Amino acid sequence: MRNILTILRKEFRSSFDHPTAYIVLGVFLLLWEFLFFQRVFLVGEASLRLLFDVLPWLLIFVVPGLTMGSIAQEKADGTLELLLTHPLKDRELILGKFLASLAFLALAFLFMIPIGLSLASFGSVDWGVVAGQYLGSLCLAAVLVALGVFISSLLSSPVASLLVSAAAGFLLVIAGSEIVTAGLPAVLGHILEQLSVTSHFQSMARGVIDLRDVWYVLCAVTVFLSLAYLQLRKRKFGNNRSVYRKYQLKISAFVCLAVIVAILGNYVPIRIDLTQSRLYTITATTKKILGNLTGPVTLTLYASDQLPAQLQPVLRDIADTLRDYASYGGGNIIVIRKNPAKDQSVAQEAVMQGVEQAQFNVVGQGNFQVQTGFLGITAAYGDQSEVIPFVQSTADLEYQLTSIIRKLTVTEKKTVRFLTGHGEKTPQEYGALHAELGKQYVVQPLTIDSKNPAVPDETAALVIAGPTTEINAKTRTAVKTYLDGGGSAFFLIDTLSVDLSTLSGTGSSHSFADFLLDYGVSVHTDAVYDVRSNETVNFSGGGGANRFMSFLLPYPFWALVQPFSSSSPVTSRIGSVMLPWTGTISLDDETLTSAGLRATNLLMTTRFAGRMTGAFNLAPQQDFPAVGLTSLLVAVSLSGDASDDMSSAALSGTRMVVVGNSNFLTDQFMQQSPENLAFGMGAVSWLAHDDSIASIQLKQNVERKLVFGNDTQIALVKFGNMVFALIVLLGIGLYRFLRRRHLRQLTYGSIV
Repeated sequence: MRNILTILRKEFRSSFDHPTAYIVLGVFLLLWEFLFFQRVFLVGEASLRLLFDVLPWLLIFVVPGLTMGSIAQEKADGTLELLLTHPLKDRELILGKFLASLAFLALAFLFMIPIGLSLASFGSVDWGVVAGQYLGSLCLAAVLVALGVFISSLLSSPVASLLVSAAAGFLLVIAGSEIVTAGLPAVLGHILEQLSVTSHFQSMARGVIDLRDVWYVLCAVTVFLSLAYLQLRKRKFGNNRSVYRKYQLKISAFVCLAVIVAILGNYVPIRIDLTQSRLYTITATTKKILGNLTGPVTLTLYASDQLPAQLQPVLRDIADTLRDYASYGGGNIIVIRKNPAKDQSVAQEAVMQGVEQAQFNVVGQGNFQVQTGFLGITAAYGDQSEVIPFVQSTADLEYQLTSIIRKLTVTEKKTVRFLTGHGEKTPQEYGALHAELGKQYVVQPLTIDSKNPAVPDETAALVIAGPTTEINAKTRTAVKTYLDGGGSAFFLIDTLSVDLSTLSGTGSSHSFADFLLDYGVSVHTDAVYDVRSNETVNFSGGGGANRFMSFLLPYPFWALVQPFSSSSPVTSRIGSVMLPWTGTISLDDETLTSAGLRATNLLMTTRFAGRMTGAFNLAPQQDFPAVGLTSLLVAVSLSGDASDDMSSAALSGTRMVVVGNSNFLTDQFMQQSPENLAFGMGAVSWLAHDDSIASIQLKQNVERKLVFGNDTQIALVKFGNMVFALIVLLGIGLYRFLRRRHLRQLTYGSIV
């Protein structure tokens, strides 16, 4: 170990004693950060994901530059034999060279921390994902460095080593991509996907450290360094065939053992979830639901073996999730996997069950090709069955599976009713929400009339979604009686009526907002705009020649609002909600106290929001007042529960959720912001006192938006990080230069 550390220190220090290292590192960092900042502000996501998307392609060129001289330069200079005459073993030399190059790259990767810190000042960065990205980068670099050291040991020319290492690294990066696997047999395509370093790097970059990825990295590094060691042994014992043959057999056996370990490692699905919200870990609620099953549930995965490369990681995650379900199901979860591509009867069975045969565009043979395949799941319990037609992503797979299992196994379901008869939105107008609610609840419309003069007592939650006509006194009395008796209601109030043809608005006199005044809640007739946190909308060009054109514009009236607190089960699973043309909410503390209610803020705009009143011009291209901007309340919950712990399933009493808009839960806006569904489901679940379902994390790709106060802040983040990297490099270089010059001026006597 002492010799290895000596080589490491010698190589690492020498790297910073020459200007080449600073040039290579400076160019790498500037190019890396430049490519990142070119896109991150367009996406507006507080994440370093885009930074690591380009990393494999940059390392293809950077790593060969670091490793080309590790062994080849020693050969070219004739110093390899001199070096090995010291009490230094071949393997110690190789490990020292390998660790020195890896330490150099580890230092370069640390420059991602200032970038993350600067973005965290303007958004919520998931540092667990960042940790996974850094570890994944180290593993990616380790494999490419080991490959470079091996190729350097093969050749005597550093330039040749550079070119061959770049080509070999390129092949290792693209091995599992669809441009390579398209048209190949499924087995060969799967093998290439497993051999590709990119797939394992991308898995870690999600924030999940999977033992299978770690095994791959360890085995790949072991194989390449062992082959490099064999080359040095050949140089020493090449003429002595009997001795060299023994080394060949030993190294071959060692390499085979490493490959076998890597293959066996694929069957050990142990992973550590580093993400902040534990996105890839089965929740305690799901474990409880699975543990309480009284009969067997059969989960059948229909997966074709010929799937595009981008779906292979999804398939692996699906298999892992199903394995977890079987483990926590205590024998009541039966998992079956079928391949429709190999058996036509299985394909017909999948189609009859509702599994989609999807078509994919893949790149192959220089053009786009169409490929078909199945990737769906069915759940069967007794004579009932449900289906997930196609699994595009595993982000919300746990939620889908658990809700389906609960739908199949729970015999007595609570009832959620939608008030109708006054122009309200029906359950059918909330297509996606209606479908999700149907998995846990009985969803019914409710009309208050002479036949039904009251809200039924068994109503778990009453939804009042944007009434547009007058609600009569009889209905008001029925709703009030229901609430005062401990009922729960979801008020979606539209105080603003929007004319889409002219993008103008008028106040609504029949919004039912006046009903909430008795409970201390005022929903105002105004329009919220947020100049920094909003949705980008596609607008048509209007009249004239521009009528055939469309433009993407930020639309402040479609505000992206954030949860006020993560402690409420209604908002604990979301990052933002998109509210179009919403009104503001204010609270009367005195009325709330007299009514025995406790209010909790749910959704707030950023501090760059304002409100428009009077004449409502809702066009995107206008001057939005920048004076008096502040954070505005747009959603609130009310509770008459005795306990302050809103997440307790034992609570009872009146509950209300009030939002100043009813359109955000329609399918149109669900497509713009999938997290709207998470908010709607969380609200209904909390209102229905069904916190077990609300606590299941709907694992959407939470949007962590960047919110800047002005363009100057954007420029500071962008150029500040790039200048910081240059200043640090120049500082290290200047320090090393001055220190070396000082040492050269010392004499033997002054040292003594």
